[in-house]
Amino acid sequence: MKKTQLTVGFSPLQTIDGDQNFASDGLKNLEQYKDFIYDIHFPHYNPQICASGRELRSDLSLNDARRITLDMLQWNLENSGFRLTLVLNYLLHNNYKVIVDDFARDFYPRGVRSVVVANLDLIKCLKDRFPDLHIQGSCLSNRITEEELAEEQREGVEIHNPAVHIIRMPEQLKRNANAGFRQKIIIFEGCLHHCPDESAEHGHRWYLARSLPYNQDFCLKTKIATDPRYFFKANWVTIRRLKQLLPYIDVIKLPRSFQTPEYNLKNFIHLYKTDTQYNIIDFLGAGYQAHLARDVGWIPSDLFDDRFYETTENCQMDCAQRRCTLCFDLMNQIKRLSYKQKRLGKRSRHNHSTTSWNVEKNWRSHGRIIP
Repeated sequence: MKKTQLTVGFSPLQTIDGDQNFASDGLKNLEQYKDFIYDIHFPHYNPQICASGRELRSDLSLNDARRITLDMLQWNLENSGFRLTLVLNYLLHNNYKVIVDDFARDFYPRGVRSVVVANLDLIKCLKDRFPDLHIQGSCLSNRITEEELAEEQREGVEIHNPAVHIIRMPEQLKRNANAGFRQKIIIFEGCLHHCPDESAEHGHRWYLARSLPYNQDFCLKTKIATDPRYFFKANWVTIRRLKQLLPYIDVIKLPRSFQTPEYNLKNFIHLYKTDTQYNIIDFLGAGYQAHLARDVGWIPSDLFDDRFYETTENCQMDCAQRRCTLCFDLMNQIKRLSYKQKRLGKRSRHNHSTTSWNVEKNWRSHGRIIP
C-alpha cells in the first residue's frame, strides 16, 4: 500500500462528551498510521456556511464548535502535521465571498491548504484567492467521465473524486486513469448503484444539508432494502477486488461509520495485509446498513469472487430473461451462515421467501429503519 494512500474522515465535534482533548487525542492515535494516510477530511464548524451532512450537536454552541475545531487545527499545525482537508460541500447559499473570507480568517492561517469542493464557481473563487490551495473534487458533483473530470481540472482540481458508482464501473475507472486523472475513490460506500436519491434535486442529501428529517430514502423502502439484488449491485467492493482496481486508484477513501477512525483504519490495514475473511457489514456505509446489521448480521467477504462482480456490473436486473439466480443463490447461502437469519427464519410462520431477507417485522416501522 505504498503507492495508494488513504483518506480518513474525522469530526472533532462528533464525540466530545466532556473530553476537552478528544480532537488532539484522536489525531495522536492516527499518528502510528501516518505513512498510510494521504489526508484527513473534517467538516466545517458552521452549518450555516457549510453543513456537514451529520446530525447537529444541539449541546454545542456555534462559539464552542468553532473553538474546538480551531484548537484541533492549531494542535495539528504545531504537532502532527497531517494534511487536514476542509470539506466544503452541502453549501446552503451561493455567496461564495462569505465562504472564501471565512476560510481566509479561520482555516488558512492555521495551516489548512486542502479543500474538497463540488461547485466549480467556488473552486474558481478559492483558487483566485489562494493559488497554493490543493483542490479536490467531490463525489457530490456526480462527475464521472473523462470530459467531466477535465472540466474540473481546468478550474484547478488536482485530484478527482468521481461519483460513487464508479467503483462498479471498472472500465470507466481505467479510462480516467489512462487519461491522466488522479482519482480518489470511496470503496465501501454501499449506496445503491445509480440511486435516484443521489442525483435528485431534493433528494436525501438536500435534507441532510439542512439537518431536516427525511424518511423517504430510496434505500430504506421495504421492497428495496429487503431485495438482495439492490445490495449486491451497490457501490462497494471487497478488499480482494480492490487490489485488482488499485492500478487506477491514487487515494482510497474510507467512509465514515459508527467506529472510530483509528479502529476502521487499523482493521482495514490488517485485512489488506492478511487477506482474512471479514464481515462486509462492518465496513459498509449506507442508509440500509442498520437493516443488514440488525436482520442479516453476517455477510462473509469470501463469497464474492470475480464472477460475482463481472455479473453484477453488467446486470440490468432482468433476472427472468437472463435466467440468472446469482443474487438469490448468494442470499440463501448467507441465510444458512447467518445466525440472525436462521433465528428469524424459525420464528416466521410463513414459508421462507426465496426473493428477500428474513426481516424482524416488529421493527419494520421503527423510525428510519425499513419504513
